Amino acid sequence: MGVELSPVDVTLRSAGQSGSIPTQVGAAGPVGAGWRSRWADALFPLAPARPLTRRKLWLAGGAVFAGVAYSVGRGRGPGALDSIWAEDGHDFLGDAANLASLDAITTSLNGYYHLYARLLAEVTTLFPVSWWAAINTWWAVLSTVALAVLVYGASAAHLRDSYLRLLVAAPLVVQFVAHGAAANNVATLQFPALYALFWLLLQVQTRRLARIGAPVVALLIALSTTLVVALIPLAVARVALRRDRAGVLLAGALFAGVAFQLAGLAAGDADRGGIGYLRIDPLWVIHEFVRVQLPVSVLGEAWIRGKVVHHGEHLALILLAWGVVVAAAGVAVSRRSLPVWPLAAVASVHAVAIFGVQVTLIGSVPDRYLVASMPLVIVVLVALMRPTRPTAAAPIVALSTLLVVVSLANYRLDSTRTKRVPSWTAQVRQATVRCKAEPSLSSIVVLSGPRHNIWGTVRLPCDRLR
Repeated sequence: MGVELSPVDVTLRSAGQSGSIPTQVGAAGPVGAGWRSRWADALFPLAPARPLTRRKLWLAGGAVFAGVAYSVGRGRGPGALDSIWAEDGHDFLGDAANLASLDAITTSLNGYYHLYARLLAEVTTLFPVSWWAAINTWWAVLSTVALAVLVYGASAAHLRDSYLRLLVAAPLVVQFVAHGAAANNVATLQFPALYALFWLLLQVQTRRLARIGAPVVALLIALSTTLVVALIPLAVARVALRRDRAGVLLAGALFAGVAFQLAGLAAGDADRGGIGYLRIDPLWVIHEFVRVQLPVSVLGEAWIRGKVVHHGEHLALILLAWGVVVAAAGVAVSRRSLPVWPLAAVASVHAVAIFGVQVTLIGSVPDRYLVASMPLVIVVLVALMRPTRPTAAAPIVALSTLLVVVSLANYRLDSTRTKRVPSWTAQVRQATVRCKAEPSLSSIVVLSGPRHNIWGTVRLPCDRLR
């Protein structure tokens, strides 16, 4: 008796046997033969049918626990659970505490709306003020780990081996760039969210729940950051090539979110507020990507982004980082493996595009603006080095070892947050004493960064402290 294979099984088996890109017919709709079929299957493959077993659940739970522990433990000073940094305090929690909920949620910051961060702040401020730092950190940590889990699942269509999917998901958690300004921070969740959206657009969801949930997640991300404009061409390409309903819904969600963000700018409700300046200079963008973004993405912040004292050694590190990329490309060329190139190419393009959009709008290269493109650089390396057979695993093992070393070297670094932000609970304790001692006092200021910076203070209503 023969066994009937599902469309996904046929796709995976034919890919594994021939090494070529198969034609798919199934839940996402038929894709005919020809160039459109080849590009659709190369860039937007069907999600594989993988049963959820008890063993997988235990492994996933262990990975989530490890990710949470890693994130919470990396902060110096008062620690992640007893400090609030920058916009998390000054804008999100401060507005949630002092404004009506609808007014707080619809208040723009730096020219766009931050729906997800605003919603989290509304929930956080329901609790006692002394709890806010811990709750805010837990939101940031759990959201980051959840996005890493999403990437792990969504990348299965392109990367069938679990260790490869772990390599492209883990950078969201270990985050060895700008962690002093971005790790355990709600304001910067937009960067890992953008990376997760990249993978949602690449995978053609076959399960009903995934097909329904993906556009919802895409809309939430688009209502939280304008950077999704860099992913709209990818969404349009999926609609043009794959022509599936889920892809249309994903593209529609992105367009709706971007339209809402642009409407705020056009109406004057949102403005940049003097943040940076527009610098339209493609050569400068490429120069900064070559000099900063890629080297930091490969070797980490501690070795590349610090104060340059020895310029010769610094240049050597930049060349070493680019040497890793050249070696990865050499591995792919030597294997003559065509299927590795589509993923590497699309990740490369979006790493440069997302970096370019950010630095063009602000005219400089802040540390936190390196976060979104960093995992895309890792995707390029993984795509080029993934083994075509078990005996060809040496390059990917070397890459994994490098990433582990870089993660350890960047685990705990001093930053403005660790040096300049005092304990939240100590500040709240002192503020409570003062509010009770001065009945006429309506509010009091505590710190979420250096006092001289506009984002370094949080105004707390005294009626929440008495």
